[in-house]
Amino acid sequence: MLISTEAGTAQIVSADADTRFYDDVGCLAADWAGHGSGDRAFVRVASGDWIDAADAVYARPGATRTAMGSGLVAYRSPADAAGAATLTFEDVVRGAHR
Repeated sequence: MLISTEAGTAQIVSADADTRFYDDVGCLAADWAGHGSGDRAFVRVASGDWIDAADAVYARPGATRTAMGSGLVAYRSPADAAGAATLTFEDVVRGAHR
C-alpha cells in the first residue's frame, strides 16, 4: 500500500516476517489479532514520534479525517488528546473486531 502521509501511520514489526506499514491506526488494529506474541506494534503519535502502540492512547477528535476513515489518532498521553475521550490499544483492537 502507498502511504501518502506520515500522520496517523502505524507499523507491525514481526519477529519472523517483514515489517508491515499502515496508513491508518484502525487498519493496524484490525490486523493485530493475526500476529504472534513476538511481534510489536508502533504508532506515530500526533507529535510525530513513533511509540509502542500499547503505550499510546487513542481518540477520535471531532473533525479529524484519517486515511481509511477510522478517525483514530494516537497520542502519547491523555493530556495530549485535549479532552477527547481516550481508548487503550486493547480497546481499539477490540473495537476493530466488532
